[in-house]
Amino acid sequence: MAATKHLAFISSPIDPAVQTNIDGDTPATRDYGRDDKSREMWQELIDRKLIEWGCNPSQFDDEGVEPPSREIIRLAIRLAQQFRDDGLTPPDSVVPDANGGIVFELRENDVSEVYHVWDDGTVEYQYFQGTRLLVRRAL
Repeated sequence: MAATKHLAFISSPIDPAVQTNIDGDTPATRDYGRDDKSREMWQELIDRKLIEWGCNPSQFDDEGVEPPSREIIRLAIRLAQQFRDDGLTPPDSVVPDANGGIVFELRENDVSEVYHVWDDGTVEYQYFQGTRLLVRRAL
């Protein structure tokens, strides 16, 4: 019995796929591009510094500063969580001030941005260029 070929039912070969320069290594996230490293750094600051200050205020005894109260630390944690969730760059330093407040400072070249949580619970933003204060406002 002779085999018949029905060429009308056979598809033509598929062309090779087009190569692109897509970044297939970076995972897609629900955060729409939020920098996970930045979030991680904020969380590290909250967990390892601010919470530790609240658990162990005696660590400031030798530094000659009044330790931040638990309420000030809670306020600083809420501020850090908000900055983390907003995707802000983490600060270069977080230090207690001499009177029981907390100072977040971000520096780049000769520009400094400071968020100061004062001991009375007020929060202030300061923007410096060099040593010159250009912006100061309560938040």
